[in-house]
Amino acid sequence: MANVHNHTMTYNKIMFLSLLKKTVFFLTPLFVSAQTIDNPIKAKDFNELVTAIAKAITAIGIPLVAIFLVWSGFLFVTARGNEEQLKRAKNTFFWALVGGAVVIGAWALAVAIVNFARALG
Repeated sequence: MANVHNHTMTYNKIMFLSLLKKTVFFLTPLFVSAQTIDNPIKAKDFNELVTAIAKAITAIGIPLVAIFLVWSGFLFVTARGNEEQLKRAKNTFFWALVGGAVVIGAWALAVAIVNFARALG
């Protein structure tokens, strides 16, 4: 008799868990659909996103290039003929120009990507 009682309790547990699982499965979409996720990206399409990224890179990059160009000028002035310091100043100037080219190239690449995406439709 105890075996039948254990079997009945096991069956009741299985049925309860099955019913609970089905209830959760079918009610979950109701709770999920109640939640809305706001888009953290303000761009409405791909073109705006690429343009915004390029503007951010340019807004950060151009002042940095200007700062390093001024810094290299300061290094040239303070070198006073010292070959090692002149080499450092020339190196700083060169890499500041390379940085400027990268910033301008990033903007040009962004414009090319946007134009290509528009051409695709």
